[in-house]
Amino acid sequence: MSAVLFWAPPLYATEAIIVAIPDVGFSDSSGEPTDQNTQHAERLSIVAAELRSNIQRRELVSSAAISCSALPCAATQLEIDLLREKARAGGASVIVLASVHKMSTLVLAMKVDAFEVASGRVVTSKLLSFRGDNDEGWRRAARFVARDVTDEILASSGSVAK
Repeated sequence: MSAVLFWAPPLYATEAIIVAIPDVGFSDSSGEPTDQNTQHAERLSIVAAELRSNIQRRELVSSAAISCSALPCAATQLEIDLLREKARAGGASVIVLASVHKMSTLVLAMKVDAFEVASGRVVTSKLLSFRGDNDEGWRRAARFVARDVTDEILASSGSVAK
């Protein structure tokens, strides 16, 4: 008597995970005398756009823009609660909060937290330092973070509450 083996392909999620990505926060402790508010505001828009477009490049992931109550976006508990409500209303199951901190003329850091909208459970938390207070430096950092965060979101997608 021979055994019959059946093979079935693994089951994958069939609907996209919607990731809400609000505007990006910013702080500057570099002490530079030159007013760079306009350039930094433009770069914050670049980072948000890069995060949104690069996160949704992956199969089964879609991104949605949501707005903070004031710019630059502040990661206060009240603001996070408001953003979670906006994300929930938009059908998102994950929210990604990002903030850039300029420490000096050349060195910046980007803090990124992704968590479930429903429960607040942290999916991933990253701190990346990068060089170059220019459009390309910020753009490269955003692309790297988007890839890394998306990998983490997909790895935990089985446990992400919809």
